[in-house]
Amino acid sequence: MPQAVLIFAARGLMRRPLQSSLLLFALSIALAATMTLMAMLSGIKEQMRRDLEQVGLDVINVHVSPNLKNILSSPLKLEDCDWMGEVTGGSVSPFFATMGVAQAEGAPEPAQVLLLSTTAEWGRIVPLQLIEGRFFGPDEQGVGVLDEWVAKKLFPDGAATGRSVRIKRLGLPQTIRVVGVMKDPFEIRKKFEELDVTGSARSRILRMMEFKSIYVPGSFTRPDQKIHGAVIKVPRGRDDEWITRAERVVIKGLGDRFGPVWVWARQTWVTEVLRASDFGTQVANIIWIIVLFVTGVMITTVSLVAIRERYREIAIRRTEGARRTQIVGQLLMENVLLSVGAGIIALGLSHWAAGVIESRYISWPPAFLAFDLCLALGLGIVLGALATVLPAYRAASLDPVEVLREA
Repeated sequence: MPQAVLIFAARGLMRRPLQSSLLLFALSIALAATMTLMAMLSGIKEQMRRDLEQVGLDVINVHVSPNLKNILSSPLKLEDCDWMGEVTGGSVSPFFATMGVAQAEGAPEPAQVLLLSTTAEWGRIVPLQLIEGRFFGPDEQGVGVLDEWVAKKLFPDGAATGRSVRIKRLGLPQTIRVVGVMKDPFEIRKKFEELDVTGSARSRILRMMEFKSIYVPGSFTRPDQKIHGAVIKVPRGRDDEWITRAERVVIKGLGDRFGPVWVWARQTWVTEVLRASDFGTQVANIIWIIVLFVTGVMITTVSLVAIRERYREIAIRRTEGARRTQIVGQLLMENVLLSVGAGIIALGLSHWAAGVIESRYISWPPAFLAFDLCLALGLGIVLGALATVLPAYRAASLDPVEVLREA
């Protein structure tokens, strides 16, 4: 019996090539758009989560707000680092930032950079993605680590490690030997800058410099010494709630200095970005739901016209002994076959479309998840069935004698 229904359904589709092709085309485009959108959203979320986990979820940043007054006379002191280490139980590395101009031998032009004087502890607190070399050690002097942008600017012809850079800051020249090159820890921002919704995710001065920094060993000896900020690594094994509480303790401890001093846990920043991503996903889901809804209306319209034109055929089958359920089953099977064929075509179209979008517009790799593909195909089949079941049942319920008399 199921085989007979399948044969009748296939014959019914072949007898109406124009209508079948139109329905196949509409459903294929709708399913391809849905699959492509699902794949891009899944790929973005998965890549975002992997990238964001690399910025260091157990790190708390403390730094002055980027205005001239705070840069020249920072409210933070070196002794604050000892206090922050005590209240959080973690490791602390201070830094002092100055603007400078870097020049390498053979470089076409100098580069304006942010010179960050810090300690070797920075390399153990902040998760580093080193392109080459290493971070400087506790007793090293006259060395530095470049951000990737600076390395490419000063040494476009090859590796930077082991080469010298001449830096002028505050009118004073300094020569350093490069021991390493590191990637921008917030490189994901380049792909999805609009998701940086926290406002305090990075200092504006660092945002302006786009991580065009050189890290050098600094001298931090006097408790009353001015610093521009610090990074704190909380003890291992602490959960998100504990990190949030530690962040609040630091904020409260800084008291009235909190105005010109920004405190933010990277874990909080990541949470905000992922929350914004989830909101974007919900908005995008509405789009493919609308696409399927419009397609459903179109399929319903075409199905109504197609089934109305087949009243005489259905009436003849009824007079030959076909039951209503058989008629409805045949018409449903026709649309199921169309939906399956459209799903196969849509799978190929969606892979092609996602590849074009990735190569030309965004750099996020698509992720075709089995659940998403099954959901899209299942929705296509349900859509075709719902668009057919009511017109089919109405056609099968008509009096065949009356239909043939009016034909």
